[in-house]
Amino acid sequence: MKIEELDTIVVPARQEGFQSVFIDSNSWWAIRISASMLDRIKFIAAYQVAPVSAITHVAEVAKIEKYKDTNKYILYFKDSAQEIKPILLDAKKKGFAPQAPRYTSYTKLINAKNLSDIF
Repeated sequence: MKIEELDTIVVPARQEGFQSVFIDSNSWWAIRISASMLDRIKFIAAYQVAPVSAITHVAEVAKIEKYKDTNKYILYFKDSAQEIKPILLDAKKKGFAPQAPRYTSYTKLINAKNLSDIF
């Protein structure tokens, strides 16, 4: 995938943070983002870690700001995150579960069935 096509960041989320921040606060905090990607990110997707093990929600990004005095960022959503058909972790492929933020394209994301279709 070409860098010009990357417009979506996929973040790993544990259940408690996912519900209270991603869903209830319409934002996601303390994300490491490459400086070259800051202007490209238009969407954020949440990969819920085990036992869910799937990307379940996506949101359009309204703005990105520095997070406190760190080299991390906070993403604010335009609207509430939308639930999508789960994009599942491939059962037979190791190493696809996001351990840190990863980039993809929104087009690949909405057409994917498994994580290996995205990355």
